[in-house]
Amino acid sequence: MKRLLSVLMVTLGLGLAKTYVIPIEGAIDLPLATFLEQSLDRAEREGASGVVLYVDTPGGRVDAAMRMSDRILASPLPTFAVVQNAFSAGALISLSAQQIAMLPGSEIGAALPIQVTPVTNTVSATDRKVISALRGKFRAVAEARGRPVNLAEAMVDPEVSVPGLKTKDEPLTLSAQKAVELKVADFQAASLQDALTKAGFNPQTERLEPGTRVQAARFLTAPTVAAILLAVGVLGLVLEFFTPGTFIPATVGIIALGLYFTGSVLAGSSGVVEVLLFFGGLLLLAFELFIAPGFGLPGVIGIGLLMASVYLTFGSDSLTVGAYSIVILGLGLFLIFRFVPRTRVAKAFVLESSIDQTAPPRNELEALVGAIGVALTDLRPAGVAQFGERRVDVVTSGEFIVRGSSIRVVQVEGPRVVVRVLES
Repeated sequence: MKRLLSVLMVTLGLGLAKTYVIPIEGAIDLPLATFLEQSLDRAEREGASGVVLYVDTPGGRVDAAMRMSDRILASPLPTFAVVQNAFSAGALISLSAQQIAMLPGSEIGAALPIQVTPVTNTVSATDRKVISALRGKFRAVAEARGRPVNLAEAMVDPEVSVPGLKTKDEPLTLSAQKAVELKVADFQAASLQDALTKAGFNPQTERLEPGTRVQAARFLTAPTVAAILLAVGVLGLVLEFFTPGTFIPATVGIIALGLYFTGSVLAGSSGVVEVLLFFGGLLLLAFELFIAPGFGLPGVIGIGLLMASVYLTFGSDSLTVGAYSIVILGLGLFLIFRFVPRTRVAKAFVLESSIDQTAPPRNELEALVGAIGVALTDLRPAGVAQFGERRVDVVTSGEFIVRGSSIRVVQVEGPRVVVRVLES
């Protein structure tokens, strides 16, 4: 009788609006959540007969999955999840649909929230607070759709025991057959079209695909790509400080940071606040490095602002993005200062001025105290200056002095000649 009703519904549905198919494929991230929201908006606006979520995902960000779950639950259209693989965040999305069909060889579950330690790439369960919160979300969704609550909770929390299915210390994962037997899913289907027929959906479908904007956002906000862009951006600005006037490092850095923030803005995870926090942190670190050398309050606040910007932008992925960017930045600085000065390209950036005479005796240097001269190179803080006909290695007290500035010797400590800019 149920099969007859399904066939009758399909027959009647042939004259209705088509079914929209929304692919939920790859890692769950914020751009994919935006794509789902936009697709459901379009389906509702255009009067679709129903929406099919084709789910094939290993999981992903919890915050993105919750956004997607809430939007599916709020949709007035009939929703139907056709599962190829629905692990972790994919399980929550699938459970949010009104009906679930399992394809051959499919599985659903394994939703224990995990954290990946960068560099070592080790995986471990997150803390109990996060597990408890996600368990509550799975429970609420299962209650809303009339599915077994204890099985939904067991997918998240390893401590939930299900006799005959799992023991403690492992999250629940169900095969297609088991999911149907235990009423987590409604039925098995041989294909998408078979699933549509059995569920009573119009077999005339339109598959919606992520647009260029969503695809670009997914690429640019991938943790590895974002870390590279962040490291290259900071590295370019740092090099510009040490080679002022070339503009090449700054241009590269600005482009990289532009792409970094473009991806997060397109994904809806970054806005004016995150951008201001980031560049405010950079300015404070620059102040600490070039104006007041040392490591004081501006440096601490600057690092804090940078970390806050990355965290607000990437959430659970912020540790990965931050750690990878630090490693890439450190490696880049090492390679640049180790090998680049030996290349032809670097000659324009290398200090060519030098002292071609042996260091004068100490008493001659002490006689320079109070002498007025000209900086032959930028002093950052060390460089070369000329006093009369004598060229001397000098150092400032930490401030940056531009080449050509008038300077005065204020102190001599052994071979160390300390200068200060001469105020007009």
